Amino acid sequence: PEFLHLIHCKFYDHNAKWLICAVGDTEINFQFSVLQVITGFHHFHGGISKLKQVTGHAQCNVQCSIVAVSMDAVPSTMMTAVQALMDFQYLVQSPIIDDIQLTHISTALEEFHANKDAIIDSGFCCGQHGGVIENWYIPKLELMQSIVPSIRNTGVPLQWTTDTTEHAHITAIKDPAFSSNNNYDPQICRHLDRTNKC
Repeated sequence: PEFLHLIHCKFYDHNAKWLICAVGDTEINFQFSVLQVITGFHHFHGGISKLKQVTGHAQCNVQCSIVAVSMDAVPSTMMTAVQALMDFQYLVQSPIIDDIQLTHISTALEEFHANKDAIIDSGFCCGQHGGVIENWYIPKLELMQSIVPSIRNTGVPLQWTTDTTEHAHITAIKDPAFSSNNNYDPQICRHLDRTNKC
């Protein structure tokens, strides 16, 4: 499993969208806008419902607050399912995973599956165009079934993270290209050559 796309992007594409749909755009935006500003964390002054091209760092910051923000506005069985999925996501990111941790990961996933129908029954599992989805044919959710066997076979998933290379791609390619004159390839090559000479 790879955290950026399997954990963080799945969180924002599914868990966050379910909770935004359940709480309502206006209310969840208001709740995020009034959260206390914490050094080192992104503060979402305009809320989270209209975010586009969200970075993994911003998704992690949303994950830290979304359960507390939406707790009172969501049916309890739905919140149990979302909390179980969040527990699963956090446990999988642990730097050391033993048999006890694997049991906790499996239990969290089972708890999600036991309560996930509350999300569809409440009508909060919505597609891209706002239509209610009546099934659980979501590839990223199906992929979660293979995480515990994968951990047993290959070890801790933290060793496969792409966060470092993704950050390097942003600082070495995207940032210089942003300040360029749109002559992309020669500009990036020149920038990298100059960086190597320094």
